[in-house]
Amino acid sequence: MSQYLRRAFPIAIALGVIALHCAWPLQAQTRDSIKWQIFESAEGRFKVTFPGAPVTKRGKFRTEIGDVLSTRYTTGDGADATYDVRYSDYPRAGIARLSPAKLLDALRDGLIAEAKGTLTSEKAYILNGNPGREQEIVAEDGMRYQIRLLLVDNRLYQLTAMAQPPARPDEQRFFSSFQLTGVTPP
Repeated sequence: MSQYLRRAFPIAIALGVIALHCAWPLQAQTRDSIKWQIFESAEGRFKVTFPGAPVTKRGKFRTEIGDVLSTRYTTGDGADATYDVRYSDYPRAGIARLSPAKLLDALRDGLIAEAKGTLTSEKAYILNGNPGREQEIVAEDGMRYQIRLLLVDNRLYQLTAMAQPPARPDEQRFFSSFQLTGVTPP
């Protein structure tokens, strides 16, 4: 394992444990009763379209570079699929030690390890000049995670659509609706 991965891997595992273990399918609604709606978070500086009103959870976790505050918004589609947006604010000094590419690599590797899965696709993603990655991970239990990571300054956004295969048409609706608000391009 490279030296930077040995340093960054605990960060990735900390994020991965939270991101994948907490992404359970929510089934409070039936598929027929789903009304997609725009959700906006002023604090999170984003808006997105969700299948129903999301549940909010906040937390803090420790990493090698310091405490990370995290907020997650989650909802299900009534058909065993879960959609969530999480943002995590990393200490600026800690983030400055890794390039965006190295941090995104470490986060991806942590998510794969946590899922005990396989990376089936990955490509670079840019939104408003901010670097990110789009990836698909298939866990050893068959669960399929479509993930979009986006790094904006010291804030990491993670959008996840989780379901058993095959891909769902609503995933693209979810991902393409995400917009940053109140954020100036780098």
